[in-house]
Amino acid sequence: MKKRLFLFAMILGMWSVAFGQPREWGYHGGATVLLSEVNGANALSAGMTAGVSNGRVMVGVYGLKDVTPAQRPTYESTLEEYGFQGTFLYPVTSRLNLDFGLRLGRGEAGMEAIQKHISEGTQVEKVWAASPEVGIEFPLTRHLSLAYVGGYRWLWGAENLEDVGCGSYSSFYTALSLRAGFFPGR
Repeated sequence: MKKRLFLFAMILGMWSVAFGQPREWGYHGGATVLLSEVNGANALSAGMTAGVSNGRVMVGVYGLKDVTPAQRPTYESTLEEYGFQGTFLYPVTSRLNLDFGLRLGRGEAGMEAIQKHISEGTQVEKVWAASPEVGIEFPLTRHLSLAYVGGYRWLWGAENLEDVGCGSYSSFYTALSLRAGFFPGR
């Protein structure tokens, strides 16, 4: 009986340390526009982001898809990516936060060969992506935020696409996000 009572008291004590202080949770959803290089050509992607936050840490999901394929005279390249993201917010002032984040995702890279304006077929490969990023977040109001981030996307899995490789899809990027929701501490 004493062991059970001790175990119960220990679990209750750990729980109260972890969750005893009141914390304000926030949530957000938003739109993202991303400019990167896909297989040697500039590509514009659009997508969404959604998640929850507890003060300085935000976790959530994201999804990005090319608005238009990256075009070259003999092929069009596409990239679609979705996954999880985590961000640490460091408040510089009351109206400015620095973002340090990481995106981990999965998606599809594709290449369509074109000869004399006629498609010769599309190759698609499943890919993995990892993207560390740094940015600036401008809290506009308690319910609206604007973020500008830059990062580098590493891609694995596109080795079997004809005449391209993972290095062709890995590149620096910049993104602009407009987030709406409830942000604690603002």
